[in-house]
Parts: sequence; structure tokens; C-alpha cells
Amino acid sequence: MKNNKPILVLVTYTSSVRSELSHPLMKNLNPTKRITKRRRKNYHQRFKYVPKELLTEILAQVASSSVTDFVNARACCKEFLEAASEDYVFEHVTMDSFPVILWKINHGVSSFLERCKKSGNPEALFRQGMIDYFSTSNYDSGLKMLERAASKGHAQAIYVYGIILVCYDGELRNKGVKLLSDLKRSKSSLVITECRKKVQNITWSMWLNNYIVGIGPAEEEEYMKKRKTCSYCNSKLALCSFTNDQTKNSAGWTSSDEVFEDDPFSCDSCLWDLEAILFCKMLRTGSYRP
Repeated sequence: MKNNKPILVLVTYTSSVRSELSHPLMKNLNPTKRITKRRRKNYHQRFKYVPKELLTEILAQVASSSVTDFVNARACCKEFLEAASEDYVFEHVTMDSFPVILWKINHGVSSFLERCKKSGNPEALFRQGMIDYFSTSNYDSGLKMLERAASKGHAQAIYVYGIILVCYDGELRNKGVKLLSDLKRSKSSLVITECRKKVQNITWSMWLNNYIVGIGPAEEEEYMKKRKTCSYCNSKLALCSFTNDQTKNSAGWTSSDEVFEDDPFSCDSCLWDLEAILFCKMLRTGSYRP
């Protein structure tokens, strides 16, 4: 005779999952439902027949929108837990639930974020690059992290990496100008506004030790002289709002701290020169205002 009595089920987690769930930052990451009893039939066994590649893709999509849902999903069955260990999943985890600087060290959370970084998560690489380059003075490491994140299409990483390169000379400067120009053209000038807002918020949360010395307020006068003699800008001198009206704000900037307004009469070189100057001013003063 078939036994229809319910049986108890124990839901267990690995030590790493328990450690992550215990941290205050992840207090909402406990599974939303606690299973205490069920009938003998196990519906989770159906996942045995789903290809692991498909489960990995599903978890990657879940992780990209919510860490809470990701933790719930990987805790629900053995197949999801195994698929959740893939680098591809950690590469897509959203970082929105975590601050840029972890002031309180927790092994579980630190391990989780380190795994994201090692898996090539663009946001994790970008954050580490910002910390290394602007706070801990690990310039080489920071620049490499920013470059890796930029190569994955991370908009803020492209913006910061491009600005740093513009501060150099020669081919590096040309590469920076091209990166920034391509970013603006591919996603419209609105993306520059979003980059400014996010970068400003991140720098506010860090102890800054690097202001990219060499380009800053002292160079503004030199920039204006260069702009007046620029062959491209000079060819449109009659149309250039910046050249004809020196009482206006500098090209590309409005009275708002973050809002970017493109100057169609400026060449890319002059436009990003000014962007670099005001970016460095923001590092010093905390404000983008020209």
C-alpha cells in the first residue's frame, strides 16, 4: 500500500551560503519560504533533466537583477546549487546590494565579491579599479582593472579609463579620446551624464589619494588658448558658442553638477580635454561645477 503520510525535509546550506546570509548587508537574502513538510513526490527532480547550460543561463539572468533571488534560487535544489558555482553566473551578478567600500569586514561577503571579481564581473572590476587607482595608489592594478571592465562594455569604466588616458600624451591620449567619443556616439550624450553621477557618488565614498596631478584648474587657461588655435574649432569660429560668448559656462557643461550637454562645434580633442580638466576638479572639490 502506498504511504501517503507527509515526511519532514531538512533544508541545508553550504558554509559559504550560511556565512553570506548571516551578514547585515544580506539580511534580506534568506529564502523567502521555509519548507517544513512535503509529500513523497519531489518536483525538484525535474531539474535533473534540464541541461546544465540552460540552468546556468537562467541563474545568470536572475543574478543580474537581484542577489536575493539568486541566493533563493541556488538554495532550492542541488542542480541549481551546482549551476550557481559557474564563473558565468558570478560574472553577471548585480552589485547594487553592496557598497563600494566594505567598512565592516565579513568573510562570506568578501569571498562572494572576490569570486565576482575573479569571474570577470564588470562592475566588480570597475569598483576595484576605482579603489586601487584613486584611493590605495595601486596605479598599475587600478588601470588594468578599469581597462578590463571597459573591454566588457562597462560605461563608467570606459568613461574613467578614457579620462585617465586623455591626461597622457601621444597614442594613449588618442586612445582615450577615441574611447570617450565612441561611448558618446554609441549611447548618446545622456550616458556621460549617468557616468558623472555614478563616478561622483563613488568618489564621495572613498578616501582619495590621487587627483591625476598634471591636469586641473591651473590648466584651464592653457586649454582656452589651445581651443582658440585649434584648426577644427577655428573653422567653425562663427558658430562656436564657447568662443563667441566667454560669459557662458565652459563647453559641454551646464550649471548643474552632472548634466552633460554636448557641444557640436567642438572637436573631440578639445571636448575631452575640458572634460578631463573638470573631472580632476571634481576629484579635488567634490563638484563638477566649472
